[in-house]
Amino acid sequence: MLKVLAINSSNRKINTYGLIVQVKKILEKDNIDVEIINLFDYEIKDCIGCEHCLIKGTCVIKDDVLDIMEKIKSKDGIILTSPVYLENVSGKLKTFLDRTCKWFHRPEVYGKPFLVIATTKGSGLKETLKYLERVVIQWGGVNAGRIGRSIRNIDNKIEQSECENFIKLLNLKKEDYKPSFAALKNFQIQKVLANRLGGIDSEYWEEKGWSGDIYYLKCNINIFKKIAVTTFGKFLTKVITKNK
Repeated sequence: MLKVLAINSSNRKINTYGLIVQVKKILEKDNIDVEIINLFDYEIKDCIGCEHCLIKGTCVIKDDVLDIMEKIKSKDGIILTSPVYLENVSGKLKTFLDRTCKWFHRPEVYGKPFLVIATTKGSGLKETLKYLERVVIQWGGVNAGRIGRSIRNIDNKIEQSECENFIKLLNLKKEDYKPSFAALKNFQIQKVLANRLGGIDSEYWEEKGWSGDIYYLKCNINIFKKIAVTTFGKFLTKVITKNK
């Protein structure tokens, strides 16, 4: 059975949480197990910017963040959600995301499908959904769909069609996945930075065998995308090397 983790980042179990529950019921009809966690049930301290996780690979802060990260790694797919607070994600979620910085340098959830959900009673819905999708790409994840609700349609039930791509990608063989150009471009950026910074970042990428690749997975990549992203990677490497 496929297993999905749904992350609720609102202290209230109303609008955003209600959408999670609806998606959970749809996924369970496809024999997909969904575990819901509420970030407010965990101790999540602020990142202190010490860079210990980047340089040494471990975080010096003692709280529940590493447990949540391990839970994310253990699942086949993730539902990442937030209410809109001042045109962006909730403070609780942003604090957690800050603590996952090492996943940008050394991706550990690459290839996992992510469904992003956001709700608002005002503005900022599109911006928040876009931000969540950027986080997914920087983690090496796969954007598998977005669901948004505003004050105008908050009572509209989640349709099966809104979850179809997530379900499809959960069941898709990795070799059949077609990454977006944005995902391929981000891979190049992360790869070049890892080589530039050296240390455990470079070692991690070498260990994964990614240094000569154009994406984390051996998958279905359009030839034109291959040419474009390879050219971009070579250009970026020259720029970084020149400015050493």
